[in-house]
Amino acid sequence: MRIILVVTDYKRKNILFVTDDLKAHDLKSAVKLTKEEKLDSIHIVKTGYGTYLRSDPNGLFKDNLDAISISANQLSLSLDDLAYMAFRTKKKFKALLHHLDLHASMIKEKGEHVIYIEEHPLITREQVVEKLKPYKKLALSAAKQFSIDPYMLGAIIIDEIARANPWESIFDKLVFVGRNTSAGIAQVKIETARGLIYNDYYNPNPNDKKLSNKNVIKTPKLYLYTYVKKPRHSIFFAAARIREIIDQWLPTIDLSNRTDIIGTLYNQRPRKPNKNPVSSNRGKQIHNEFYTLAKNILN
Repeated sequence: MRIILVVTDYKRKNILFVTDDLKAHDLKSAVKLTKEEKLDSIHIVKTGYGTYLRSDPNGLFKDNLDAISISANQLSLSLDDLAYMAFRTKKKFKALLHHLDLHASMIKEKGEHVIYIEEHPLITREQVVEKLKPYKKLALSAAKQFSIDPYMLGAIIIDEIARANPWESIFDKLVFVGRNTSAGIAQVKIETARGLIYNDYYNPNPNDKKLSNKNVIKTPKLYLYTYVKKPRHSIFFAAARIREIIDQWLPTIDLSNRTDIIGTLYNQRPRKPNKNPVSSNRGKQIHNEFYTLAKNILN
């Protein structure tokens, strides 16, 4: 096996090693595989600070761990915009593309209905159904509580599920990405959740003093993450976010039935409302493709 991608923490320490079977391994597991001679072009180095993995000195550039490393935060950001991250991470993005290419091959081998995002085959419709259907009641309940279209909520969640799918084994092993990471089935950003709590849109635990209006602004991100990552809260935060967008734009235009615009605005920074909002390609796909799929799943 070969290591094709390395994920680092905010201190640039290697924390996860992804092999060409698209499985993520922590350092302990990767060291074990190296000792068993199951990893190519890698050797173990022991120092006074611990045990590490290093690339063989005569190995190929594509096997160099530094060349194929990316921070967990950069990986999280790539979920929203692969093209943007291709520019920001330069050569290191090649490791992400390699990962996506291998993932694409596995997706196509399933022989199912493939969903493409930014020209990358990320998931099948059958996988989406499998991942979203168990949360049907939660999605319908959240939509009812916030008086929003349940299929709009479902379509946005489908978009998030699809974008996160290639990296599922990685995020399952990451306790916390850092900065403004996303979490949960709806991939809600930590700072988005903080704002929704502060503005009284949704509080996952009103009895928790750290989540009060007075305290939530200074509550640590890792603490908020423990709530946001749970399916129920992730879905309810997503619904609250949609309600917030509709409320913010309502004096100018009613977006209640504009899935394309809500899908465009959902992951963007707040912008000044206008009477003629334009949808992005992402918003159009959420409206044209994922809305119908959500309707089939949630009915």
